[in-house]
Amino acid sequence: MSDRRPVIGIAAWRQTVEVWQSKMTIFQIDQAYVERVRTAGGLPFLIPHVPSDMLSDVVDRIDGLILTGGDDVDPRSYGETDQGDCMHSDFEADQAEIALAKQCIDAEIPILGACRGIQIINVAYGGTLHQEMTREGTCHGLRPTVLDEILALRHSIEIEPDTRLAGILGTSPRTVNTTHHQAIRDLAPGFEVTAHAPDNTIEAIEASNGSYVIGVQWHPEKLPPPDNQELFDDLVHFASGLTSQS
Repeated sequence: MSDRRPVIGIAAWRQTVEVWQSKMTIFQIDQAYVERVRTAGGLPFLIPHVPSDMLSDVVDRIDGLILTGGDDVDPRSYGETDQGDCMHSDFEADQAEIALAKQCIDAEIPILGACRGIQIINVAYGGTLHQEMTREGTCHGLRPTVLDEILALRHSIEIEPDTRLAGILGTSPRTVNTTHHQAIRDLAPGFEVTAHAPDNTIEAIEASNGSYVIGVQWHPEKLPPPDNQELFDDLVHFASGLTSQS
């Protein structure tokens, strides 16, 4: 039996930045994910995009996976064309994360997807997205442009009972942030909706077959700690069961 800390892979976001008057492509993650995993007792492990022939090596080294927020999912990733609503997208990044998610699910590695992460899970298994879903007169409204407003608590969610998510967060009303302007339209086969917003936006999904695959449309890592720490605690706890078997 192993007593090592569960290794939680965190999918990194690819971005081109300007450094010393030259452009550089970097892989980055928000430190909030790192702190949440560490607080839960896990060892954070940054995962850049890797070639498909290296994916099995990555999956062999992790006990859990977090698919993070980031750019829009390119409509080509779910068989559609851009209707002019996408802000920033990276088709290659989509394909890398879709492949990573599928390989982890095949290997029964537990997954938590946040914001873009829930969308990647849905698209990976045949679902589609609303390319633009923010509108006046709804709880999502028009997307703010000031960071503090983007990350502020914006609307309530209703969690479905008798789901894995309900077992983690309970079914009492919760208020979450909302940074997205895209959302699930057609749910992928093999998944069920576990939370929704007052305007019926899908706010959380999970695998129907009992596999540990959870996606939430908000950013749990950005909520004031310890709010939503349970999501990370449960992921690490489940992953620790895998380490004890290794």
